[in-house]
Amino acid sequence: MNIAGVLVHAMPEQVDAVTGRLMEISGVEIHAVTDDGRFILTVEDEDEKVVGNTVINLHQCEGVISAAMVYQYGDDDKALEEEIVI
Repeated sequence: MNIAGVLVHAMPEQVDAVTGRLMEISGVEIHAVTDDGRFILTVEDEDEKVVGNTVINLHQCEGVISAAMVYQYGDDDKALEEEIVI
């Protein structure tokens, strides 16, 4: 599992359109949106490269001014399962 916390800043007049675009991206979940165009979201996938590429590609979304990864967590689920002994 790989998850990244991302702060996205969009043009305030395009908040609704950017919300729609972000919701179409696989692995993206929006947690908060402000009227002035700030979004708090997470990007999640099994592959850390996919998460990284998704965050990079957020900059290409029409209406997005900036996107910054503020948190990243990665773990090998199989290794974690092997460590758990019941």
